[in-house]
Amino acid sequence: MLNKLIMPYCGVGKPVGDMFRLAHLPCSLYLIFVHGGNAVSWDGHMIGVPKRDLIAAAQVLLQDNRLKIAENMPDTATLTRELQNYHVKIDPVTAHDSYAAWREGVHDDLVFAVSLAVWLGENQRRARAF
Repeated sequence: MLNKLIMPYCGVGKPVGDMFRLAHLPCSLYLIFVHGGNAVSWDGHMIGVPKRDLIAAAQVLLQDNRLKIAENMPDTATLTRELQNYHVKIDPVTAHDSYAAWREGVHDDLVFAVSLAVWLGENQRRARAF
């Protein structure tokens, strides 16, 4: 049985998230709007989460060996490659941090999906489902 559904609520994900919300699925729905700010916010049916918080949640769990990647999953190699290509870039003028794949054309979809799940797992008591 599906317990929780976590969806990015940015760009093209907004109308999809709205459809899922209006469908009243038999699960808890968490709509996450990812932004470049500094604080988590709750606004109606959406949770605004800084991208740095998402990535840091996964990074900390990986470093503490609390998050392990199963070797026999179909996308293990892709996730591992995405994690290896992911990095933080800090602008020396503005001190603004950005998070992305290291090279142009490299995807980070699986890193993003894992980070959403990990962030919610670590913040579930504070997060409100819709």
